[in-house]
Amino acid sequence: MIENLSKKDLLEAGRLKERGPDRVAQSAELAMLLELSSSPKPGNVDRCHDFSDIGFRHFLASAVSAYPVFRKAASGECSIGSLLLEGVRAWQDWNISSNTHFGSLVLMLPLAIAASRPGDLMDELALVLGKTTADDAIDFCRAFDLAGARISEVDEFSLKDPDFEESLRRSNKTLLDLMILSKGHDLIAREWATGYKRAFCLSLRLDELIGRHGQNDGIVRAYLEALSEEPDSLVRAKFGKEKAQEVSLRAGSALKDATLDAARKLDSEFIVEDVNPGSTADLIAAALFISLLRGLKF
Repeated sequence: MIENLSKKDLLEAGRLKERGPDRVAQSAELAMLLELSSSPKPGNVDRCHDFSDIGFRHFLASAVSAYPVFRKAASGECSIGSLLLEGVRAWQDWNISSNTHFGSLVLMLPLAIAASRPGDLMDELALVLGKTTADDAIDFCRAFDLAGARISEVDEFSLKDPDFEESLRRSNKTLLDLMILSKGHDLIAREWATGYKRAFCLSLRLDELIGRHGQNDGIVRAYLEALSEEPDSLVRAKFGKEKAQEVSLRAGSALKDATLDAARKLDSEFIVEDVNPGSTADLIAAALFISLLRGLKF
C-alpha cells in the first residue's frame, strides 16, 4: 500500500513550506518526538514503557540534543559524516550510552541539508547523497561504532576489520557507495540507495492516516503497516531472516484490529521476546519529518 503511489503523489511529497534553518531543525526534532511518544508501537520504547537498559527519558534527551546538529545541517555547515559523529557525541554528553537515534540521524540529516535548498526536496536530496565522500564514509563508520549500532555483518568494509578506515581510503568509497552495498539487507541503506522513495511514499500515507485516525493512532497504524510490508533490518540483524518475517506477519495481523488492542498485546509480546523493530521506527521518524516540512497539521 505504501509503495502504490503515483508520480504525481511523489511530486506532492516533495513540496515544502518555509525552509529556514530554525524551522527545519524544529521539524526534525518534532518528528523524532512524535515518533517516540506514539503508543502502542510494538517493540519500541514509547511514552508508556521503557526497556530495562534505556527509557523514554533517554530518548527525549537524545532528540533534544540533536537540535544544534540539525540546525547546522540546515545552515549548510559541515558534512553528513561529521554531523553524524557530532550527533552521537551530543546524546552521550547527557550520559546516554545506549543507541537511541542513530538510524534516525542517518536518514534525517541529509533531508535537513536538502530542505534548506531552493529546489524540490527529492531532487535536492539526490544531490546531497551524491556528493558524499570517503571521509563521510569513515565518519559514518566511526559514529556507527561509537553509537553501538547493530547491522547484519558484511564481508566487504566490515567494522570488525581493524584496517577498515584504510580500506575505505584506498577504495575511495563514498558513504552513498557503502549504503548501496548494504541496500539488500538494511532498510536505512535502501532508503539512501533509492533516493528515499519509501520514506516519501510513507509520508503521504502518514498524512492520510493521521487525518483519518488522529495523530497518535495514525502514526501507530503507519508503523504497523510499514513493519508488516517489509521485515525490519534491526530484527533481522539480531535474530535472523525468518524471525524478521514472522514479526512482519504478526504486525499485519495486529493491524486488522481497529481498537489497537492487538497492537498493545503484540507490544507486550515483543518486549518479552526482546524484539525491537528500530529501523522501522527510524523510517517513520524520517517520513514524519518530510510531512512536517510540507506543513502537516496535527
